[in-house]
Amino acid sequence: MKKSLVLSCLLTLLLAVPALASQPAVPDKPLEFKGAKKTVIFNHSTHQKVDCVVCHHKVDDKANFQKCGTAGCHDDLTAKKGSKSLYAVVHTRTGMKEETCMSCHLKLVAEQPDKKKELTGCAKSKCHP
Repeated sequence: MKKSLVLSCLLTLLLAVPALASQPAVPDKPLEFKGAKKTVIFNHSTHQKVDCVVCHHKVDDKANFQKCGTAGCHDDLTAKKGSKSLYAVVHTRTGMKEETCMSCHLKLVAEQPDKKKELTGCAKSKCHP
């Protein structure tokens, strides 16, 4: 009985470790993007089902898990347009090369209209509480 329990635990552990190791570590607390008119809150835990490379783009065929505001990425906090603008990659609804926060939220609202204010509103939303 004890041997089968020990073997069962070991097997479970052996199967779980590769799955845990394949997931990159994400911050436990919400990220706050400051520098624009409003503070933006982004919580990784509510976006767990989104593949990391949707937001963290591949550079030279490698996943580049850098912060959005890393030098050379979306470090322009004052511009409203352009691929280097953090505002643009969050708020642009259509026409960007990559999916934006707002374009993804609009897809979710199309499926769940009751979440419109929560996911696309400016004030008192999940993004700008």
